[in-house]
Amino acid sequence: MQAGAAAVMLAVALAGCGSTAKSRYVSQLNKMCQDFARRQHEITADNDLRARGDRIAAAYEQAIATPIEQLQAPPEIAPQARQLREVTRRQSNILRALANAGKTGDVARVQQLAAVNQQLNSQAAQIAGDLNAKSCAS
Repeated sequence: MQAGAAAVMLAVALAGCGSTAKSRYVSQLNKMCQDFARRQHEITADNDLRARGDRIAAAYEQAIATPIEQLQAPPEIAPQARQLREVTRRQSNILRALANAGKTGDVARVQQLAAVNQQLNSQAAQIAGDLNAKSCAS
């Protein structure tokens, strides 16, 4: 874990030293995904299942959905960035719906939304992998 953190710090330090617009974009994506992963890990340690869904949806919104809307992609990766923003918007909506279904105890709806969420995770991971945003592709 510390080696990963050191690599991120090195990437951030190098971001201003002759890096390309694409590498700066990917670095920002990686930081966002690492932030969400950290938040999600903290949330899933909580035993309050009904509150967990709202907290995960909020963490996703704060760490991924809002920042990605403001992240400017260079022209050479603009199509992938648009796809990633669209998947992110859809996933944000699914996570909120999943939280609501969990609170009401609608097991069938939770299962349906969880399957959709998994598909969106796969789509986002594919796009992130194509961009070499390794923290987002796993």
